[in-house]
Amino acid sequence: MPEFDGIIFSDLHLAPGRDRLNNLFEAFVKRVEGTPHVACLGDLFEYWMGYMQLRNEHGRWAYDLMIRLAKGARTAIWIDGNRDFMFGKEARLAGYTARRNLWEGDFAGTRVALEHGDRFCTLDKEYQRFRFWFRKLPWRFLQTFFTEKMGHNLAKKLRAKSKGQVVRRNPSQFGIQREGVERLILRGAKIVVCGHVHSPFVRTYAPAKDPGKLMVLSDWREEGAVVCTVKDGNFELVKFNGTDFEPFEAPTEQQVFAPGM
Repeated sequence: MPEFDGIIFSDLHLAPGRDRLNNLFEAFVKRVEGTPHVACLGDLFEYWMGYMQLRNEHGRWAYDLMIRLAKGARTAIWIDGNRDFMFGKEARLAGYTARRNLWEGDFAGTRVALEHGDRFCTLDKEYQRFRFWFRKLPWRFLQTFFTEKMGHNLAKKLRAKSKGQVVRRNPSQFGIQREGVERLILRGAKIVVCGHVHSPFVRTYAPAKDPGKLMVLSDWREEGAVVCTVKDGNFELVKFNGTDFEPFEAPTEQQVFAPGM
């Protein structure tokens, strides 16, 4: 019997050389493999430059682990992150229902809405403009002119340029705003789950008579990660420490600095 009915995770930022994170993800897959409902909300990779990344050992290793998760699931969902929005095609081939921005539907018996989370940060106008135009570029076509080395170098330059642009630096301006969450609740979502801001919290919104709950996941760190588990209809944020799932006392607001884990 699977330990959970569902598992939702995001923001691993896997990359070669990040041995602790890589080992943490492999231990996680071994622990939850066979879970009926699985969702990854993006930023699985530090960056994903397309199919050519499957040619290197690390990219293929991570992809094979994602296949294992999908193979044992009845529902497998992939939501593009801001760092790996080109992974959708590969995710579909791996067995996932892939969405660029949002997935809404029944997940382990509950009506949910799943997002990466960056679209909720509506007051960060500079980022939202960059996001819109950057994703409009024909990357699948452009990458046909890249060698694998060129693709890695370009991706690394783009990541280096955005270092320090962390949304948790000022939650009131750069963090999750309530309007986008409330729209999903008004459309029927009982649970909204996202990542992106790297600061886990749980908050109830009541834009109408039927309230809904926002659950925000953490990024993955050497000491563990906060993920969402589902059991008997109960959605809960818990910490995975590499071996076990531990209780996690989530704050009710996004923190300037994510709480210690």
